[in-house]
Amino acid sequence: MATRNLLFLRTIPTSLGELQAAITQGILFSSSSITSIKSLDIAVTLPGSLTSKTTLSRRQSFYRVSNIINRIYTLTEGINDEIEINVILLHENYDACGGVIRHWSDLRRLNEVGQWLNILWVEEADDLFGPNCKNAIPLQIEHENVHEEWWTHSSDATEVLAERPEHNVSCVGGTFDYLHAGHKLLLTMTAYMIPSDATSPKIIVGLTGAELLKNKKHKEYVTSWETRCEATVSFLRGIVGDNRPVSFDAREGTEMEVESDLPTSSRIKPFELSSPIGRNPITVEMHEIQDAFGPTITMEEVSCLVVSEETKSGGKLINDKRLELRWSELEVFTVGLVGGDGSVATKLSSTEMRRRRAEKADVLKGFGS
Repeated sequence: MATRNLLFLRTIPTSLGELQAAITQGILFSSSSITSIKSLDIAVTLPGSLTSKTTLSRRQSFYRVSNIINRIYTLTEGINDEIEINVILLHENYDACGGVIRHWSDLRRLNEVGQWLNILWVEEADDLFGPNCKNAIPLQIEHENVHEEWWTHSSDATEVLAERPEHNVSCVGGTFDYLHAGHKLLLTMTAYMIPSDATSPKIIVGLTGAELLKNKKHKEYVTSWETRCEATVSFLRGIVGDNRPVSFDAREGTEMEVESDLPTSSRIKPFELSSPIGRNPITVEMHEIQDAFGPTITMEEVSCLVVSEETKSGGKLINDKRLELRWSELEVFTVGLVGGDGSVATKLSSTEMRRRRAEKADVLKGFGS
């Protein structure tokens, strides 16, 4: 039985009021007694202004797409935080799809095999899901006469990047404990950097190990490396349309020890992301890292690093180290903070989630004493 709903945005609203109304209705419907579905996929079609004919430069469009995902996650805040939200990227042109960008036809295929209990849409989509689609529910959104490309409103979004090839290998690092919207934005944009025609595409995730967790607040509430590994790969599979379950102990990827000049050796656990439209599968390598550099200074082929506002200073440290090794610098892309007003002070972090768990545990101890 389906455990998710889908909010389908055939075109991205140029009015933030319309976007907020659609998201609010989608979440409220999912949390109503009618469905009691606790998971909502928001599928948004990327605007045509990001493309030139059939091409879509992942590098040149990074900040605009990041702004779109960030705003959607931010607009979901405070409506019902018990509803799990994932943002799915779509494109109407098949040739521009691949990896994390999915084609409209993929939604129909997944719906026919029972992926979603309900499909909520703002614009007619009979031609996409078919006139006999029984689980489609139109939303009533008041149209606002506003035409504004709000996703371009940042200095990063208008930045002109130097000419260089697209990336075959992208990298990200973090604890990824209790996956929240900020983690999802970071992981989505790391996957986004891999173009559909990439040769031997690979995503490298540096997942913090015991050495880096020593100074974490409430570290006793950090979930195990294996649990965080499974959750991260499961999320990545979900946004590319690969519905295979993730099991850390599966033979799909053999755990191995590798020689490294890190303080302690790292585990590497490989997985695969399969695209529904038949492009090259993407390898995901989960590295257990014991310092802030991880595989970025042991794997020369890494060319791209995605960081958050909080960790962007680490990108410079990594590039300084790579220059010492006489390697090329990584191209570093930064995603904004999700939540509140976008500041560190207002964002909801994993540290805050662990703090709440610690407080709850203290309260329960009090009842038992």
